[in-house]
Amino acid sequence: MFKNLLFDWSGTLCDDLALTLEATNYVLAQYDRPALTREQFRDEFQLPYPDYYAHKTPEARLVDLEKHYRHAFDHAVTQVTIIPHAKAFLEFCRSRGIRCFILTSMDPRAFDEQARFLGLKDYFEHIHSGVRNKEEYIYTLLRQHNLNPADTAFIGDMQHDINAAHCAGIIGIGVLTGYNNAAQLSVSNPDLTVPHLGALQSLMERSGSAPAATPMADTIHINGLEIECRIGVPEEERAAPQRLVANVSLTPAATFSSMGEALERTIDYDALARHLIALAQEQPTVLLETLCHRLATACVQDFGATTATVELHKFILPFTSSVSVRCTV
Repeated sequence: MFKNLLFDWSGTLCDDLALTLEATNYVLAQYDRPALTREQFRDEFQLPYPDYYAHKTPEARLVDLEKHYRHAFDHAVTQVTIIPHAKAFLEFCRSRGIRCFILTSMDPRAFDEQARFLGLKDYFEHIHSGVRNKEEYIYTLLRQHNLNPADTAFIGDMQHDINAAHCAGIIGIGVLTGYNNAAQLSVSNPDLTVPHLGALQSLMERSGSAPAATPMADTIHINGLEIECRIGVPEEERAAPQRLVANVSLTPAATFSSMGEALERTIDYDALARHLIALAQEQPTVLLETLCHRLATACVQDFGATTATVELHKFILPFTSSVSVRCTV
């Protein structure tokens, strides 16, 4: 029984093979290359994807390829679907307290759109998307989330996923629901190959009782941060500043035990508090939800928190102590 699972996205949880083929053929057409059939694409596609396109279109710049690919995704008519058994498996992981993460090469915006459309985004503790080379990046992921390799596995449908797992010294589990068939996957010697995630769930259920709960990550809390800013749906409400109160929870990249009194290894919560106040005051905001997401994102992007939760209270309705929203990034 694993305590931590890393998931590839395409072909593992999301069936987007038809969409990816449509986008790939659009890219190839921009360089006068013939379109591929589904079978041809599955036979030759490989990750990292820059290597694949360097072989198919050596004259193309990567930035141009990504521009064409993004355009194709945005204008595609093909819909993505959840791979059978995937959502049930994620529910199983949630019920057992297994920490789940995404590691995918997919463009972050495209991933976010698909994950929200399919209703799967909230199953993951953290999303690592837009990763061009998983074999190089997987070390960063394990270190960032303090994952013990002995308790961790990577589930994917392609050779590159299994190779990345073995590079990091973790279990590599191949699923036959995506881009590589069994023969292709076998080249990378997965530790386990299953036809689908339902089969993996059955194996894990038979493996014994659930593991002990993983200790909560070390967190920093800023409680009762008072913010004066202009916010509200009606223009007259935004005419004058009003008082909000924020509660902020942060997970630093380093554990408390590893900081060794080094300020640079933690989060400067005084500087962060001032930054959040200034950010809220930069411009009037209509929705409390929008401001909450903006503040939570700033904690991660501007101060290096691995995760951040912001709970924002507004004192506007009569007969209530407050109205609040909460966002985790």
